[in-house]
Amino acid sequence: MGGKLVRKADGKRPKRAEPRGHPRPPGLIMGTLGPELVFVAAVMAAVGALSASRQGRRDIVATWRRGHAAFAADRFDEAEQCFLLTLAIAEQRFGPDHWRTALHVNALAQALVGQRRLEDAAPLVDRALGIVERWSRMPHAEAASVILGAATFQSALGHHARAMALVDRARRATKNELSMRATIERTVARLEAVAGHDAEAADALARIPFEQLEPRDVRALATFGVACLRDGDPERAVRCFTSAHALVERESPGEFAEAFYLGLLGEVLARCGRDEEARRALEQAVIDYDAVLGEHHPASAALLVELAEVRLRLGDSAGARIACERVVAMRTISGAPSEEPYRTSAATGDPLGLERHRAHALLARARRG
Repeated sequence: MGGKLVRKADGKRPKRAEPRGHPRPPGLIMGTLGPELVFVAAVMAAVGALSASRQGRRDIVATWRRGHAAFAADRFDEAEQCFLLTLAIAEQRFGPDHWRTALHVNALAQALVGQRRLEDAAPLVDRALGIVERWSRMPHAEAASVILGAATFQSALGHHARAMALVDRARRATKNELSMRATIERTVARLEAVAGHDAEAADALARIPFEQLEPRDVRALATFGVACLRDGDPERAVRCFTSAHALVERESPGEFAEAFYLGLLGEVLARCGRDEEARRALEQAVIDYDAVLGEHHPASAALLVELAEVRLRLGDSAGARIACERVVAMRTISGAPSEEPYRTSAATGDPLGLERHRAHALLARARRG
């Protein structure tokens, strides 16, 4: 049965010989290793599990970010694939009814809404909203984000009133947290624009706190500002262009964009009858145009004509003549920067020719004055 005992010549009791072909049981091996090595083995196992967990977190975060980048670029099919992956990971890690899982359900639903696959999105929207309703202690910003997703879905269905009711619910859920105010107002602007309510969209963008404005907001601010001006609502246009110029001034000072939006602000101030403010804005815009493009560049023609009109109303005939004479002397050149479809005086035909025509008429008035 066991190994034989062989007494040595010195009379000492020998160790029991191990029977061949019978290894020690694992428990005996660990017992032989001692408690220190057992502890080391446990630590190594825990480190391995932690490393795998961290890798899983990196995978879900990286895929989540790729999905949102694709969504922002309107690559909704690519976003869908990313959010399918993150949802599967979230369900496995947190469970199907956890509030963190609701964020991934909502993201996937929005990717489907972007593709106009509303029937596919509907059960996901309901599921995400249901999870939010069951998690009373869900973080405010995350709850508001899911509710805004439901609002976007209702807007896509053409249910504007339902969408705005959900927006109001999202406002209450945020507890007025600054980080979510801008997101809510951008959503409101988008939903109001879809419904054809440009004035309300402009108001929403103008309510975004300045420190929360992002470069992507400039184009929307300018677009709604021009729409309000054309609808005879210059005061709203002023609010939009004030925010747009301040944002561009912060993001790209000294560049053409700053001069361009300052010029637009000057134009809308003039439309409001705020001539002294308009004069200051237009004069600085002309200086900036000259610094960036040169004094003879025709891109500044519209600003100079607008400035001449303001100066005439303020009784500065000499200043109006100087501005008009500059426009009359201009010649069309290639390489003018694109001003996009924001210029409030935009019309068909040769832009410089139209501005020279206006300048001649103002010049005659200035000389009489």
